[in-house]
Amino acid sequence: MSNRHFLFFSIFFLCLTAVLPALGRKEKAETKTIDIQEISLGKNAVEKNEAVEPEAMKIVFVQVTGIVRLVGGGPIPEIVITGPDKEWYVSREDDRLLRELQHRTVTVEGYESVFELRFANGLYAGQRRELKDIKILNVE
Repeated sequence: MSNRHFLFFSIFFLCLTAVLPALGRKEKAETKTIDIQEISLGKNAVEKNEAVEPEAMKIVFVQVTGIVRLVGGGPIPEIVITGPDKEWYVSREDDRLLRELQHRTVTVEGYESVFELRFANGLYAGQRRELKDIKILNVE
C-alpha cells in the first residue's frame, strides 16, 4: 500500500468517525396497543392509562355539511366531505352511499374519529378526520 492510499484511508476514516455520532438515534416513547373494539365502542383509551396523547384519538357523534369529493390516486380513491374549514374522510364501508353524490352538497351525521398525524421525525403534521356509520340527512 502506498503512502497516498494510507493517507487517503486515514483521512476518510477520521471524517467518518467524526460524522457518525452526529447521526445518533432518537429514543422512542414507550407505547401500548389499543384494542380496536374499545375504540369502536367509544371508550376513552386515555382513561385506561394507555400511552396515547389526549388529542391522538377522539370519537364524537357529529352532523356535517359539505361538498362530496373524490380524492387520491390509485385503484381505490377516497371520498371526502369538504366543509368550510375542515375535511372529513368517509370510511370504506360508507363510501358507497356518497360515491354517486360527488360535487353535491350533503348533510350527514355519524361518528367522527380524529387522528393526529406526525412526520417520521415526530413533528406534528395535522389531523385526519374520519366519518364512520354515516346517515344521509339532506342532499342539495
